[in-house]
Amino acid sequence: MRYEEKMMQPFYKIGKWIASKMVKKEDVKYQKLEQTLQFVENSAKEKDAFEFTARRIAKVMMILFWGTGLCFLAAVFTGEAKEITFLARPSYGQGSMETDLEVQVEGEGEAQKIPILLQERQYSDQQIDEFFQQAIEDLESVILGENISMQEVRSSLEFPSSVLDGKVKADWFTDDLGLIDEKGNLVGEPAEGGTQVQITVNFSCQDREMDYRFSVCVFPPVRSEEEKQQKQIQELLQSEEQKRVQEEQLRLPGKIEGKKLEWKKEKESPVQMIAVLMVITALCIWMLEEERLQAAVKKKQTALTMEYASFLYKLMALLRAGLTIRGAFERLAQSRQVREHYIDEEIRRCCNEMKSGVPEAQAYENFGRRCQLPEYIKMGTILAQNLRKGSDGLADLLEAEALRGMEERHQLARKLGEQAGTKLLFPMMLMFGVVLIILMAPALMSFSF
Repeated sequence: MRYEEKMMQPFYKIGKWIASKMVKKEDVKYQKLEQTLQFVENSAKEKDAFEFTARRIAKVMMILFWGTGLCFLAAVFTGEAKEITFLARPSYGQGSMETDLEVQVEGEGEAQKIPILLQERQYSDQQIDEFFQQAIEDLESVILGENISMQEVRSSLEFPSSVLDGKVKADWFTDDLGLIDEKGNLVGEPAEGGTQVQITVNFSCQDREMDYRFSVCVFPPVRSEEEKQQKQIQELLQSEEQKRVQEEQLRLPGKIEGKKLEWKKEKESPVQMIAVLMVITALCIWMLEEERLQAAVKKKQTALTMEYASFLYKLMALLRAGLTIRGAFERLAQSRQVREHYIDEEIRRCCNEMKSGVPEAQAYENFGRRCQLPEYIKMGTILAQNLRKGSDGLADLLEAEALRGMEERHQLARKLGEQAGTKLLFPMMLMFGVVLIILMAPALMSFSF
């Protein structure tokens, strides 16, 4: 058993089970697919609709299985994505905002799409004064964060862009951006005894504004051992960056305090890309199987059309030599060609049917139907009728049919020639471009720029 067949074996079993539910012999589609497969693949494994559908499903299942496995591995090794749970409300004066959000309800299968319209609010002057006063009273509790008081700030402050549930907008300014930036982060190293920093907050609500100033005393932060080590690494990185600012690459430090450092860069998760490729590949395989079958049908029909006239001339010659129709078919079936033709296989199948007990007239009609071309169906009917009525004038009928077949062969050959010319157009254009490059390159290279 080949390696590919071993890999397909478990999926083939699943495919057979699914195909047993899908394929029904009384279905018209099943019968049509059965005829098409028998027409194209007389001796292949996929000679009936059930086997063909089962293998087709097995290939899709294999792609989906391995693709899902890759998605799972990618999700495990790349970590989980962070969920975004905050939606910024528009500030006053910006007007209403309409947006669409998707929400997943616990226990439900699919996410729901919810439209949201955020309106701006208008307040009276008295309400705005109350908002400003309330914002000042709540200021300390809002900005302290993890600090004890404004006179002992050892970690970053919180400078919200708005207070009072978005009613009042706040813009923050400090007189020492080297120590506290406009977001409240501690960016410098204060003195051991503390450093006073003046902070100004501009409150605005609708078209009114108010400035409020206060001061805080910043002390060095109380760091854990891990934080101290992180700060040392950052300082070491900054030192290396300043030293090697003119170099193409920054060499990351390998040791700190005698301990080895290992640097890693987080990789982007390929889960989404793998999932999309998995689905696209599965769909392509499903469609390619259908395309392959249709291409095989077209190829065989073209070959049978080209072989029709020569087959009739051979049959007519044998009949005029005194052989019966069955004898002529058996003689043609026994002959060996240098190159096997599709018509030879159909002739042998017809002879095998007659040997197995199928009536001769019915075997000729089956021969025409299997070829699925009007001329072969007509020829099979002629042979069956002459078998019942007698073979007088059969050779003349076959000769007339052969002449018509030669005309169809010439028309088909002309059509195939036109198609071949169209297919050669693009390669000829490429060759023309190559010739132009070969001719023009020396002339262009001779110019002095």
